[in-house]
Amino acid sequence: MIKNYDENDQKADKDLVNYNTVRVPALRIIYQKIGEDGGSHNVSTLRSTLAPDDDQHLESCLKYLRAIDLIDRPEDRVVSVVNRDVLPDISFELRLLLHINLQPYPQDHLRKAQDVAFDTASRTLQRDLLETNLKGEVDYINWNRTKINAWYRLMEGIGVLSFADSRELILSPRPVLLYKLLETFRDTENSTDFGAAIPWIEDHFMSALNTRPGTPRLHQGITDTLQVLIDEDLLSVRGMSDARHEIELPSTQSRQEEPTVTEFELHGWPNNPPASKRHLFDRFMEGAL
Repeated sequence: MIKNYDENDQKADKDLVNYNTVRVPALRIIYQKIGEDGGSHNVSTLRSTLAPDDDQHLESCLKYLRAIDLIDRPEDRVVSVVNRDVLPDISFELRLLLHINLQPYPQDHLRKAQDVAFDTASRTLQRDLLETNLKGEVDYINWNRTKINAWYRLMEGIGVLSFADSRELILSPRPVLLYKLLETFRDTENSTDFGAAIPWIEDHFMSALNTRPGTPRLHQGITDTLQVLIDEDLLSVRGMSDARHEIELPSTQSRQEEPTVTEFELHGWPNNPPASKRHLFDRFMEGAL
């Protein structure tokens, strides 16, 4: 359960997916800047520091951060960080994903879109098929190509998925995202129960399980990322016959069997991982330095 979460009052009615120019790197930079010096900042200072030539984009980012309860704007000239005590040690990407997941109807459409995507396909998904299914299953949003693009660029920026080209999505999270989600579960719940960790991730952050009867089965795209972490000795998993919770893993390119897993162990995240293992923002900043 997420404790101490406060939802902002009098938020804009604009659908989150309609903030189609907002990107995760800009949100992270603005959020971290507001969080400096006690967590409040004058908007005019933000404007002069971060966006002297693009006030409209800054305003869009501030409205978005307020709409998902990451900041508040108690008066027009001041913004402040809120909900800092909710899982205080997680990265911005995990925090953004958490807050998206916590939005009530109808602003739950970003999470619902991810549910639909992962329910529709195992590894890759054609954008046209996703658009068709969203129009049928999340029909309170008028989905179109612009909104689909805005949604998957947001998910890519967080690390939930990537895309091969403008037509095909790859439904595997970035290794750092999956590792940090498991790490957050371990540290928050004081547990390495894999069978409890995956439903916890699904409840609070993102889709992770296939919807089918019987033993819960990890989604194939997430399994592929998990296998990367295992193959590179960043974590290990095992099964125990007397465990209360268990998750079945589909086969992967490097493992043909389909084991039932109950426990996990993290071996430590490297201090200087290769670019393929980092958040997209960190890769961007490394290239800029």
